[in-house]
Amino acid sequence: MDIKVENFYFSYNDKSILENINLEFKRGNMYALLGRNGSGKTTLIKLILGLLKFKRGSITIEGKNSYDIPIKDLSRLIAYVPQNEEAIYGIKVIELVVMGRNPYLNLFDMPSCKEYELARKALENLGIEHLMQKSYSEISGGERQLVLIARALVQNTKFILMDEPISNLDIRNQHEVLEKIKNIARDFNIGIVLSIHDPNLAMRYCNQAILLKDGKVLHSGKTEEILCQQSLLQVYDMKFEVLNSKNGINFVSL
Repeated sequence: MDIKVENFYFSYNDKSILENINLEFKRGNMYALLGRNGSGKTTLIKLILGLLKFKRGSITIEGKNSYDIPIKDLSRLIAYVPQNEEAIYGIKVIELVVMGRNPYLNLFDMPSCKEYELARKALENLGIEHLMQKSYSEISGGERQLVLIARALVQNTKFILMDEPISNLDIRNQHEVLEKIKNIARDFNIGIVLSIHDPNLAMRYCNQAILLKDGKVLHSGKTEEILCQQSLLQVYDMKFEVLNSKNGINFVSL
């Protein structure tokens, strides 16, 4: 399965937001969307999810035009992890994760034991099974983000799209969450597309990178090839130095 964005334009109130976007996302890869605020990262994610409507170009999923895929069917193909989600007071972690099974239930169906077991396994895969009976509103920010990822995982989709999933986390939690996301892409052959601000984290955890500026794709391809001094200067209007570390992973320095 792949997702293709072809000859794509999007505007809002006659203001151009995305122009001539041509991208392809494949399962098993982890894609970093990089660019300054307002470059179009979040808009692109929302368009793929069907949360925004477009008039020019096409988005195809498994060869089908996204407009022709019913919302419920689309939810079985693509899951979404927002930057944050307002806590519903009193809801337990396990109940929130089980909500990821909604695309497979009829309107008035109640989740079965099978759904709860799938939710438990998703929490176990992320190492947070101990949070199962805790209130979502009372756990830490890093734990909440992992719970939202568990909800996406239990949705059993081919792709997971994430809008700045680590922006509110401390440094340790950023690395722990990204490491788990990387393992998910590898172990479950899921395509991960995430918007991220730090080129160093993109280099360390993502094997593909897409650089956006003013609604246009400047560069896309393998992370180690795309994130170079010249391309980063183009995107951020700042001079960077790309250095090699002992472990073979490049890193960016000002």
